Parts: sequence; structure tokens; C-alpha cells
Amino acid sequence: MKAIFLDIDGVIATPTSVRLNYLLGRGPERQWYDPVSLAYLGRLVTETGAVVVLSSTWRRDLGGGSPLAEAIMGNLYDQLAAAGAPVLDITPVCPGTDRSGEIGAWLDEHPCSSYVIIDDLARLEDRPDVTDGHLVRIEESDGIRHQHFRRALELLG
Repeated sequence: MKAIFLDIDGVIATPTSVRLNYLLGRGPERQWYDPVSLAYLGRLVTETGAVVVLSSTWRRDLGGGSPLAEAIMGNLYDQLAAAGAPVLDITPVCPGTDRSGEIGAWLDEHPCSSYVIIDDLARLEDRPDVTDGHLVRIEESDGIRHQHFRRALELLG
């Protein structure tokens, strides 16, 4: 199995998409995500056969079960699926570690032949054995662009 560990803020929820949602009056439960980022993510899944694993803090922050949180996550999942990148799973919440530790915990249970972490965080330090050579860092203002797609494609093989 090949996996793509996906962050949301800065990766598919870019400043441009946030501004557009604000200008159009789209609430968080109906927000649009960056179309270029979604297209590259869908293409990455199609070309590599990788599965998408949500590693964003959204899985924790919006996992409370409120109707609004469920609507926001449902919209996210629907848009990812429509882009050809449905979410297969989420990383576990592991108190006392950063996102790299949570990705490592997921990988311990689900061995992968290759994986990539697409994230806008510059520092994922708890598990360098997980991140080194697997992190495609996205600049927050950009979202996924061609150079990120090419690097992720290379890492997934």
C-alpha cells in the first residue's frame, strides 16, 4: 500500500480559497477548497494508487460530533472524493507527540511500501525517522502546486 498523509490548512484550504469562501458567504460547512490543490491531489492518487490518510488537526478539532463539525467534515470528505482523493482513514490522536508521531503510530499498524506527508508545517520533529525523506512541505500561501506534485510522485514511486 502507498499512502498520502494529508494536512488541510495551507495545503488544500489556502488563503485564496478562504478569501473566496468569505466573499461568497459560504459557511464552513459549505466551503470550497483550492481547486488546483484538489486537482493535483486527485491526480496523485490516480497515478500512484495511493490512499489518503487525514493527518490534519481537523480530525481532532472537528471530531467532537456536533452537527456543525459533522457538516464541515462531511463537506471535506465529499470534496476530496469528488476530486478523486477519498479519505481512507485518519491518523490516531496521540497526546504528547506532534503529527509525525501520529503518522508513525498509523504506519506501525499499516505498513506501506511508500508514503508521502503533504503538510505546511516546517517542524515535525518527534519522529524524524517518519518524516525524513517523506515530507513535501507546502508554503501556506500556495497549496499543492506542480513542484509539490512532482516531488510527491517521485516519493511514491
